Amino acid sequence: MYTLLNNQEASKFDLYLPGKLVASLHYTIDEKEVMFIYCEAIETLEAARHCRELMTRSLKDVRNRHMRVTVTCPIALKFLDSPSTDLPPGSRTIVSGETSS
Repeated sequence: MYTLLNNQEASKFDLYLPGKLVASLHYTIDEKEVMFIYCEAIETLEAARHCRELMTRSLKDVRNRHMRVTVTCPIALKFLDSPSTDLPPGSRTIVSGETSS
């Protein structure tokens, strides 16, 4: 069973399995928007599964706050194809300096 903690002091979401940190998603935040800037899998054995769960839960947290999200992290962008990771209204992704919705 996963647990997501919003480590606001370090500006990151931390994803845990019982007793261990398995992935983190670093962000910046302002009044209306969160920018996901760096995703890392701490436990590499099941990195894809951990990152997918981290994105799903982080986006749910952002949607619950009625904030937009900008995604610049190439690792995080890979996991946005899943229907469970839909972006909140007004959000965008940035790939290689380009902006898109």
